[in-house]
Amino acid sequence: MGRLCLAFADGQGFAFEVGDDDGQEGKDVLGAWFRMMREAIGRAVNGMVDAAVVRFGRMKEVSKWGTVKALHAGLRESHPIHVESGFEGNPGVEGGAWRPADGSDDGLVHLRFAAGTEDLPLHVHEFSDRLLVVTSGVGLFHYLPVAEKTRELRSVVVDAGDAVLFTRGVVHTFTAPLGDLTLLSYHAPFFEFDDTRQFTIPRQSVGFHYAWSPGRLVSMVGFVDQMAVAPAG
Repeated sequence: MGRLCLAFADGQGFAFEVGDDDGQEGKDVLGAWFRMMREAIGRAVNGMVDAAVVRFGRMKEVSKWGTVKALHAGLRESHPIHVESGFEGNPGVEGGAWRPADGSDDGLVHLRFAAGTEDLPLHVHEFSDRLLVVTSGVGLFHYLPVAEKTRELRSVVVDAGDAVLFTRGVVHTFTAPLGDLTLLSYHAPFFEFDDTRQFTIPRQSVGFHYAWSPGRLVSMVGFVDQMAVAPAG
C-alpha cells in the first residue's frame, strides 16, 4: 500500500496533517490524492467566513514513490492526460487535467512552468480554491496577503515537496527564473481551461515587478533546504 501525507503549520496555532493510503494494491494513488486534497481544503477553511486563506505546507511522506517527482511521473504514466501549452494565457506554461472517478466537480492539474517564465501576471481565481504541491524544480510564489492593509507583494521560494493552499480571492502568481518548475494543482471546483471563470487579472496586478536576482534565489533555496520538514523531492 502506498502512503501520502501532507502537513501544514504556521507557527501561530494553525497546524494539521492529512493523509491517505491508496487502495487496490497501490494503484489508486489518484483517488488517494483527491481524498487528501479535499480534506486539506476543508480543514483550512473550517470556521472562515468571507475571508481568503493562504497556507503553506510540506509533503512529509510519499511512500513507495520515493519522491514527489516520481509520484507525479507515475500519475502521468498510469493516467495519461492531454497536455497543452498556453495555460492561463501564457505560452511558457503547460497544463492538463485529471478528473475524479466519483464524478465530483473538482480536478487535479499537471502544470509545468518553463525555465525563465516570469511574465504570468498576478491573477485571482474568484470561483475555486486551490492546493498546489511542487513536484520538481525551484520557483517563487508571489501573493498579496489579504489580511494586511499595506497590500505589499510577498514572494516565497518553493521547491519539491512544498505545498501552497489558497482559497478563492487571493491575488497571486508563480515564476520560474532558474529552471523548469512542475506542480500538481488541485482545483475545487474545476473549470475547463478556456472557461471565463478560470481566472481574472485584477487591476492591482498592474505595475508589480518581481525583483528576485538568480543569486538571491539560490541563497534562499539553501535556506529552504535547511528548513525542510522531510526530503520529498
